[in-house]
Amino acid sequence: MPEAIPPDRYLLIIGAMKCGTSSLYDYLAGHPQLCPALTKEPEYFSSGQRHGLDVDDYESLWDFDSRVHRYAMEASTGYTKFPQESGVPQRIHEYGIRPKFVYIVRNPLDRIVSHYNYMLRDADFDQRIVDDHLVNTSSYFLQLSQYQRWFPDRDLLVLDFDRLKSDPGAVIAQVCRFLSVDDRYRPASYQVANRTEVQSTLERWVKHSPLGSLSHHIPAPVRRCGQRILGSVSPRRLRTLSSSERAYVIERLTPDMQQFQRAFGFDITRWGFPSMSVTGSAGAAPGVDQAGSVPP
Repeated sequence: MPEAIPPDRYLLIIGAMKCGTSSLYDYLAGHPQLCPALTKEPEYFSSGQRHGLDVDDYESLWDFDSRVHRYAMEASTGYTKFPQESGVPQRIHEYGIRPKFVYIVRNPLDRIVSHYNYMLRDADFDQRIVDDHLVNTSSYFLQLSQYQRWFPDRDLLVLDFDRLKSDPGAVIAQVCRFLSVDDRYRPASYQVANRTEVQSTLERWVKHSPLGSLSHHIPAPVRRCGQRILGSVSPRRLRTLSSSERAYVIERLTPDMQQFQRAFGFDITRWGFPSMSVTGSAGAAPGVDQAGSVPP
């Protein structure tokens, strides 16, 4: 039977999706005082994430040894996809654990583009690039405010994707100091994990066709060869935001970004958002019904 994990000895990397959570998890997984989960994204406290791991007891996700480990670590980005995933912080709290939380933020527009192109791998994905879910996942204050209702701010660390990318060692040291574990640790390499791979129009068509369902029965080497051929015939182009879509997203997210700046001190002007010092008060907390007008 797995050893009982103290309720305050959990580290949850909660998002945001496509902000480097997989890379950070991999970097930290080798730290001798951190115990990685059986899978990076168990999504135990989520309700609608299909890739989650089905286990009866949360603690069974780890081979935790209190003589060695200080924290049991997982990284489920579904935990910050409110309102698609609602009630996650409450479920964590009611389960009885009091984790440390790490949340990574990125230019919200770049995050939306990466999220959209990543999801195009799924043959069932048919959302627009300015879909409510993609925009809400970039609403950093909206997501973090769900946790502030249940957990103290001292247990929440917000990281910068750009700094993780440019100086991962410094970010690892920052996380270690947050956890009060040895901050001299560094991984053997800084390989980027879970990159967004762009698919061509032809690849998408094949995935939606009867060939898509049959591809699961084709050996992996043959399947990869076929993907390379399709990619050479049909160019892979990253779907980006048009100028009207960018303007819509900036307008939609500005109240949230300004509250995020006020609460966490991030410079949102480098992402193209007006600072509160220029526009004044951020107003009421953004709700999920602030849709605005859909761009043409």
